[in-house]
Amino acid sequence: MKSKKYVYVGISAAAIAAVIIVIAQFNVIPEVNESATPSNQVAFLDFSYDEANSDIRSNLALHHINMTKPIRLSSPSDVHQYCNFLTDPTKQALVTYCTSTELKDTEGFLGDVSMLGTPDVPGIVVVALQSNPMLSNYDSVKTVFGSVINNTICQCWEKEVPDGFPTLSTLVDKLRDTHLATKEPTTSTHVTPLGNKHFKIELTTNESGYLWKLLVSK
Repeated sequence: MKSKKYVYVGISAAAIAAVIIVIAQFNVIPEVNESATPSNQVAFLDFSYDEANSDIRSNLALHHINMTKPIRLSSPSDVHQYCNFLTDPTKQALVTYCTSTELKDTEGFLGDVSMLGTPDVPGIVVVALQSNPMLSNYDSVKTVFGSVINNTICQCWEKEVPDGFPTLSTLVDKLRDTHLATKEPTTSTHVTPLGNKHFKIELTTNESGYLWKLLVSK
């Protein structure tokens, strides 16, 4: 148990910082579910932590992106420190468990995938990826987002064509181009339905280059 404690305390500071920024800038859970889900309930996703993390890790390995096995956080203090993602305090109080995994591609540290909810089932997936000013890992960003969407929402993009984008790649390209053209600090999609879930992608300029964020919820 003690060694496990040191493992997750040693998570890359960059990964933790990326997730903290996501917490501050996203309000996706209340926005998606406020009208449909009372504040004393959570809209759970239809997969397990092990299933989703394993499927994403196996898929990313085919693209030479390494995803660590999930670190599991369940004590009240750990959940408060590492899983405090929701702006609605009532719903955040229902989060009692989360997993965190670190991603690396051929250029090094890429980001983090976190899932949070109860010990039995997650309610939200948070992906935070860092790019340098040259966007040299842009293809890796697209690959991770595609893998997470395919394995936590559905493999139905081409059938549903969300917001008229024929592929995820075209949506990400549009987000990038808009962000670079407008020079706004942050550019984002709206909360977009796909399958029976929702997702949102956001791009923020930071001191290291660009922070990409993807959230998946019911």
